[in-house]
Amino acid sequence: MADKTDSSLHTLITKRYVLAVTLIALLSSFAAYIMKSALSDVDNTAYLVNISGSQRMLSQHIALDIHRLYQQRFVTKTKQTETETILTQHIEKMKSANHQLASGQLKNGQQLKLSPAIRDIYFGDTDLYDRVNYYLKMATQIIETTSEKPFLQIMNEIDNSSEDLLIDLDEAVNQYQREGDERLDIIQRLEIGLWLITLLTLGLEVIFIFRPMAKEVIKSRDAEQRLLNSLEDQVELRTYKLEEANKKLRELASKDPLTNLNNRLTLEVDIETLIKGFHAHQCPFGIALIDIDFFKKINDAYGHLAGDQVLKEFATILQSLGRGTDKVYRVGGEEFVVMLNRIPCEKTQEIISDLINKTSSHHFRFEGQQINATISVGLYHTELFPISNQRDLFFVVDKALYESKANGRNRLTLATKM
Repeated sequence: MADKTDSSLHTLITKRYVLAVTLIALLSSFAAYIMKSALSDVDNTAYLVNISGSQRMLSQHIALDIHRLYQQRFVTKTKQTETETILTQHIEKMKSANHQLASGQLKNGQQLKLSPAIRDIYFGDTDLYDRVNYYLKMATQIIETTSEKPFLQIMNEIDNSSEDLLIDLDEAVNQYQREGDERLDIIQRLEIGLWLITLLTLGLEVIFIFRPMAKEVIKSRDAEQRLLNSLEDQVELRTYKLEEANKKLRELASKDPLTNLNNRLTLEVDIETLIKGFHAHQCPFGIALIDIDFFKKINDAYGHLAGDQVLKEFATILQSLGRGTDKVYRVGGEEFVVMLNRIPCEKTQEIISDLINKTSSHHFRFEGQQINATISVGLYHTELFPISNQRDLFFVVDKALYESKANGRNRLTLATKM
């Protein structure tokens, strides 16, 4: 009789134990699936944030390219092939970005469903999708325009629409960023919720499964503790992975992947802060726009991998300027920006001149080959004349860079008033 009772108890304990383990396995699998799906969604949103930021940057590049083309075609009457090529590339990149953002097309071929807010920005009253296409249509048309008067008419129309377009593009970037932040918040709540559900499930198992077999619970206390410790380790591991994912998202949004320098998105925010600081407290600053001379020839002669190596080595040279308050950015292609804060104009010129000399004397190396390069620089400083917004700042410093190139390259030119 005792053997029969023991056998029944053993069967009961076995069934309840199997039930308990099954519940934990299902809960763990469900939690893993939910977290994986949520992290994938965040990664896709970060990708679209990066694309929307790139589209915003390209809109300004196109406007600057058109002004540069006008100078070459009708003022200096110099060769325009490189400028036209760059402008065409910027148009194609912005067109591709506009299609991706308006359709939710991801790089892996997947389709991300657009939120009502994003859809309203691109297809509602803001009508950003058609406005970007019209902007690109005008930019394409201006390449084929050989008469100055029609060229100026289109250029003025582009200038007039550029600022409003930039504002709405910025709103699109911010909306994607907000949605990404909302998804991160959801992940954090999911993590807490799953943790609470896990604890609730364990509590219910104690009450309805393990309590009737109290003696066995006491005997298996050590095993149960190990199980709880394992669950806590899983929660800690997921928390660590989430923190790493958050860190990666922040880096993707603010860093250039090739050089690990700050990117154009970070530059725009920092410049706005500098300009506000200057107007509020008269804190001087300088902005240097740098372009590696004849970079296309380096790519053509040595290959794009060699070009990438030159960019990375040059980024290292920039980071060796030595002042903790200065910041360095890669704003696209072979263009870089150095932000020098709280420094007089004369000292700024000394630092940039030293950078020019270091670059020209530096031997870039790739697979045993020695590559030489020089840089052209346009420099703006608050001691030269006041600037009220970053659009005007980019215009005058880009104009100064153009003058450096036009006057023989490998030199520094100070910005002048518009």
